[in-house]
Amino acid sequence: MEKWTNNFLKKKIDKIIEESLKNNVFSACSVGFLVQTKNGPLSDIYNYGLVGENEINLSTDNDTFFDLASLTKPLVTSLCFLALMEEGKINTEDKLHEFFELRVAGHQKIQLLHLLTHSSGFPAHRPYYQKLVDLPEEERDKWLINSILAENLIYEPGTEYLYSDLGFILLGKIIEIVSKQTLDKYWQQKIQLPLKLDNGLFFASKKNMTDKSCATTGTCGWTQKKLCGVVHDDNCRAMGGVAGHAGLFGTCRAVLSLCENILLQFQGDRQPPPYSSENLRKVLRDKHGPWVFGFDTPTSGLSSSGKYFSDNTIGHLGFTGTSFWLDLQRGIAVVFLTNRVVCGDNLTAIKRLRPLLHDVIMEDLMKKAE
Repeated sequence: MEKWTNNFLKKKIDKIIEESLKNNVFSACSVGFLVQTKNGPLSDIYNYGLVGENEINLSTDNDTFFDLASLTKPLVTSLCFLALMEEGKINTEDKLHEFFELRVAGHQKIQLLHLLTHSSGFPAHRPYYQKLVDLPEEERDKWLINSILAENLIYEPGTEYLYSDLGFILLGKIIEIVSKQTLDKYWQQKIQLPLKLDNGLFFASKKNMTDKSCATTGTCGWTQKKLCGVVHDDNCRAMGGVAGHAGLFGTCRAVLSLCENILLQFQGDRQPPPYSSENLRKVLRDKHGPWVFGFDTPTSGLSSSGKYFSDNTIGHLGFTGTSFWLDLQRGIAVVFLTNRVVCGDNLTAIKRLRPLLHDVIMEDLMKKAE
C-alpha cells in the first residue's frame, strides 16, 4: 500500500485536530484513511496529542492503542457470526430460544437477525456491573445472561430499532456456545491471525499491556485505577474484558488494515478469512432500518460521517470516541480514533467535529477514487 502524499490535506486536518486538542475534546487521536485507485491503494495515518494525563506524556504514534469500544460489535461479533454462517453452524433466522431457556413473553419471537440489527426489543443498556462486581467471577456469566433474559421487551421484535448493548452481549455468548470457544479465541483463530492483525488488534485483558502505548480513558469507578489498557465499558470490564459489545483494543493502522480487507473481500479481490466474498457481499447488502449485519449506515443529513459518503457505506461509532466508515462503492475507508471520554461526558464537540473532519478528508479522497 502506497503512502498518500498530500500536504495540503494534512495541513487542513492538522488545523482541525489542533483546535480540538486546545478545546479538550480529547487528549489523543489518530486519523487514518485509504482510497482504492486504478494504480492500487493509497493511505496515510496522522497522530496527535498525548496518550495519558499529567504524569503520562507519551506522544501518540502509529503504535498507540485505543479502546475501540463498540467497534467490537461489527469487527468482532458480526465477523465471527459470518464465519459461523460459512461453517453452516448458525443462521440469522435462528431463534433465541434455540440457545437459551426463555421465560419472558415475546422473547420466543426474537431471531438472531433481530439482535444483529438492533430490532429485538431489548433495552439499550443496563448497569449490570453494579451487581457483577460483587459476585465471584465464576458466577458472573450465568447471572448476566439470566438478567438480560429477564428483561421485558420495549417493543415487539422486528417492528422498531433501538441500539442495544444487551443484544450484542447475547450474540457474543451465542458465538461461544456454537463455536465451543471463548469469543476472543474464536475471533483470534478465524479473523485476527489469518489477517496477521495479532500485533494491532486484540482484547487487552488477554494481553500484557504494560509495554504498550495506550490512550487512557479515565478512572475505574469501583477500583479508582487508571483505565489505560483496561476496557472503559463498565459491564465489559466486570465481565473480564471480553464481550460481544466491547473490549477490543487496536491501533489506527490495524483497524484501517481490517477495513481494507473488508473492502477487498467485498470487491472479490481477497478471500481470507474463512468466509467468502459472496457471503460477505450478501450480508452487507441486506439492510434493515439503519443497520447492516451489525454495521451502522449514514443517516442522510445527520451522519457523523459527513455528507460525502455514498449510500453504500457501512461503519460504526464507539463510546470512547472511535469510529470507522467504509464507502464500499468508492473504495474509501476513514478511521478516526480518540479517547474523548477522558475529557468528560459532553458529546457536543465530538459531534460537531466528526462530520467536519470526514468532509475535509472525503473532498480529497473522492478525486482519487476509482
